Amino acid sequence: MIEIVLALGLVITAATQLRAGGLPLGPGELVLLVWLCLAGLRQLLSRPLILNAALARVLSFWFVMVVCLCVGMTVGLLVEPFQDYGGMLRDTVAYAFVFSFSVMMAVTMSDAADRRQLSWSIVLIGSISLILQIGSGLGKVPMPGVDPWYWDRLRGWAENPNQLGFFALFIALLGLHLADQATTKIEALRALAAIAPAIVAGVMSRSDSFMIGIFVSGGLFVTLKSVSWLRDTEMAPTMRGAAVVLAILTLPLALLISVPFTSAALSRIENVSNQVYADNDQGDTRLHLWAEAIDKGIQSKLAGFGPGPHLTSKSFKRPPPDKFEVHNTLLDLLTQGGIVAMVAFVWISVTALLAAARAGHPALAGLVAGLLVFSMFHYALRQPIFWFGIVLCLLDMTGTVKSLSPRVPPRRAVQEDRGGRAYS
Repeated sequence: MIEIVLALGLVITAATQLRAGGLPLGPGELVLLVWLCLAGLRQLLSRPLILNAALARVLSFWFVMVVCLCVGMTVGLLVEPFQDYGGMLRDTVAYAFVFSFSVMMAVTMSDAADRRQLSWSIVLIGSISLILQIGSGLGKVPMPGVDPWYWDRLRGWAENPNQLGFFALFIALLGLHLADQATTKIEALRALAAIAPAIVAGVMSRSDSFMIGIFVSGGLFVTLKSVSWLRDTEMAPTMRGAAVVLAILTLPLALLISVPFTSAALSRIENVSNQVYADNDQGDTRLHLWAEAIDKGIQSKLAGFGPGPHLTSKSFKRPPPDKFEVHNTLLDLLTQGGIVAMVAFVWISVTALLAAARAGHPALAGLVAGLLVFSMFHYALRQPIFWFGIVLCLLDMTGTVKSLSPRVPPRRAVQEDRGGRAYS
């Protein structure tokens, strides 16, 4: 029951149009707060506190972030000519929220069976919500107070199409993970069927981040899966082994055949890139924001200016105290927590990606890669979905597990045979 509340909360957090009056906390965040209370109460009353590798890394990251943000805020109050106190308060509340969420996930989701059941709940509920959003966009499922279109781009229940693309990418890759880890063909087909609405919604959103994320994640998934198959000693006589070996042997020939088409392909890519760059002058605007963010980071002596937005000279200006964000996670962290916060973000992300790859979960590694693609064009650190993906991968790490409570040890499927020997 508690896992259903968590799944529902994560799905609804993407429905930002449902927030009342532009509040930073919407119905999704309120549902996640309910889950935090229920999970914390269950942990306190009936479960031992387990210090696992994932929890240790999450706590380490947030310790560094708190120190960096405090130092940055001190610098900002001394150096910046004016402050956006509303933005500072919003970011502080958001950081406290995702800190609590990520820590509670690391504490309560150490059991692999629980994580699998939770993933299924998220994919199924998320797919149903995407079907409803697609239906709303096509005029089949009207929803009062929600405008599903942003010009010719589907945004569903979100405020902009990129938020819908972010959620669709998350559901698609989490569903791919379930299909990859399925124990039966029927289970794999169910997971693949649940992916379809996410792909359709992502394409209809016309989000460039979604398309890039799908290609990057898909390429990483195929690469890691092929390496996994090649390392399998029992692979050689199988169909999949033959397919991988054949693909590797034909790769040089395929590259040779593609040479005459390379020029045309590069020309096409260049044209598409130019169109994306020129669309609403977003290319110039992004470069302008990135340049100013780097300049702000240098002004702060690479210590940052604390929570909140810090850019002031966007293409359209507003009077103080309004400021802007970079919409790039690394550069936003540079302006807030400095170079150390940037390094901490890279560390936790790469650690999660490697943990999923080493655990034999290529789709989860692809999920982290897709989330990082979105982080290049959006500020992902405040998103509960981002932290769900990171912690889910970190929980696959093998490390020392220490109980910090004298109560009953964690659940373990232990049985005894007739001779009295225990096995699990």
